[in-house]
Amino acid sequence: MQNMNIIQTVLRGGVLSLIFIALYHCLLTSLAVVDIDVTTDNKTIFKIYYSDSTRSWSEDRMAEVLIKPGQTRYSMRLANLNKISEIRIDTSEKIANVQVASLAISQPGFSPIVINSPEQFRNIEVGGGVADFSYSQNGFSVKPSSHDPNLFYQLPPLQAENIAIEQFIRLVALVILAFMIVLASGTIFTDSRFVVYSGLVVLTLIVVMASLSNYNKHPDEAVHVSAASYYIDHNVPPKIGDPAVAHTYSIYGFSRLNSGEISYFFAGKFAKLLKPLQVPDYIVFRYFNVTLFSFLLLFAAYKKPFRILFIPLLLSPQIWYIFSYFNSEGFALVVILLIAYQMVVPDSAWNRLLTPDGADCAWWEVLCIIILLGVLLLLKLNFYFFGVYIFFYFLWRLLYKKTVFNIATLIRVSMVALAGITIFAGFTVFDRSINDFKKNEKILEAREIYAHELYKPSTPLEKKYAYLQMKDRGVTLKRIFEHHLWGEKVFRSSFGEYGHTTVAASYGYYDFIRNLAIIGILVISFFTIKNGGWEGLALLAITVGSAGLLGAATLYEAWTGDFQAQGRHLLPIVVMLSMFAYEMREKLANLPCVFVLSSMFMVALYSFIFVALAGISKVNIAIG
Repeated sequence: MQNMNIIQTVLRGGVLSLIFIALYHCLLTSLAVVDIDVTTDNKTIFKIYYSDSTRSWSEDRMAEVLIKPGQTRYSMRLANLNKISEIRIDTSEKIANVQVASLAISQPGFSPIVINSPEQFRNIEVGGGVADFSYSQNGFSVKPSSHDPNLFYQLPPLQAENIAIEQFIRLVALVILAFMIVLASGTIFTDSRFVVYSGLVVLTLIVVMASLSNYNKHPDEAVHVSAASYYIDHNVPPKIGDPAVAHTYSIYGFSRLNSGEISYFFAGKFAKLLKPLQVPDYIVFRYFNVTLFSFLLLFAAYKKPFRILFIPLLLSPQIWYIFSYFNSEGFALVVILLIAYQMVVPDSAWNRLLTPDGADCAWWEVLCIIILLGVLLLLKLNFYFFGVYIFFYFLWRLLYKKTVFNIATLIRVSMVALAGITIFAGFTVFDRSINDFKKNEKILEAREIYAHELYKPSTPLEKKYAYLQMKDRGVTLKRIFEHHLWGEKVFRSSFGEYGHTTVAASYGYYDFIRNLAIIGILVISFFTIKNGGWEGLALLAITVGSAGLLGAATLYEAWTGDFQAQGRHLLPIVVMLSMFAYEMREKLANLPCVFVLSSMFMVALYSFIFVALAGISKVNIAIG
């Protein structure tokens, strides 16, 4: 048996070593890196096309990066230098004055090609779309005459460098790393302690963002804060249109206090508790979300099964961002994660309630379940799709005999569900009674009073904001995808786009994380079907189907209502994946899955540190 374990370790270590070496070769040694020092007076796209001696240019052989005022250093990857003889530099795709101080092309095994002096700038050939080209010791400058200015530069002959010893050391290090991961994987899979350690790193980054970023530099933060501030000194919702809360209405003429979301009430009471600290309200409300993430992390440290549910929260920096400023989504995520824990963990209060006698579930545990179900219905409407998912998930448990159902169980489940719905119904009736049971009519009246002219219901469609009611304007779904890039915008804002969608990474980052996510989906699907059989395939279909329903509903709302292509509308999918991961944990406990998920975590760290924290406007802190 021991010999068998040694053989398995050697085989796994060997395979992982080959994967690491192949990735190192494909991503590092066989690709040229371009480092540029560039300034611009307008945010635009900087592109470099590359070609062999045929001088044929195409989008397939091009790298691009978003450049903007205030940032000068950028990097991008090309192809193998052996296959490149000339580059074409498109300095902008809109009218922008661009100055390039230096451009360096490097690849292991070759001397770097550096373009940073007037002697080298003189060899640049000016193409089309350029009104003025000049150079000096400080770099070359391009003033465009069109949206496609381009320059050409013939690369000099490559000069080989002997780096055999360095390459050997790196390869040995990769092999050692591969075997260390294999040897450590046993304890990693045993109790998933790495989840807690990774969560601590994320919590630190969240605290930094919450503490240092300027107020209202995040999506809708001002309207969220104004709504929660109301509940510092109040306990019931205000009347719609009350002049005392006029400041809570957005340009849409809508107040979050009218949404029926319960998160603002709890945030307000949290702020009241911390009022003696004399901290600005927006900071206190941010720390409400920080506290929520801290609670999830403590729960993961205390409850081992919850660590698996916590893993999807580590895979996208956009999720961390949600907890670093004040909004209602952070609270909603906590609620549905707690419900997920009750659904999937065998010894949870919910699953003990489903046993034939249900006697092992205390009254206070039943009360907590009822409250969770009631609160679920008091979240944003997109979180209702999580309720759809747990319904199909429950049917899946019945189908595969994970839950034994009888009449007594049916009665208990029905009573708990009815009690949860009663909480929601009671709150809804009370809320509507405040507005004389004419809430919808009064919301419409308030929109007419408080909305900007572009967003008033009475404004003729042709004079409204261009991204409202696009279906009524004759815009097709095809155009929504191809021209307005709904899918791309949702993807980008799901994996690292910050602020008011103004703090973004390079296009190369989004291409990389897209490919990594596709690989992750394929790897997880493969092992789910291979090791889980029909049971795994059924749960995979339920998860993908429920996520698809939410995506379709979000798309339909963007098409028929307000075009908001934002990844945060798809947050319930994160917890759907949590439940899927828990049920398939034994089927997915292998190195390929861990490698892909770890890679996504590392890329997320890069995005949050070098894009979000670096790009978000920050408060000035005086020292001394």
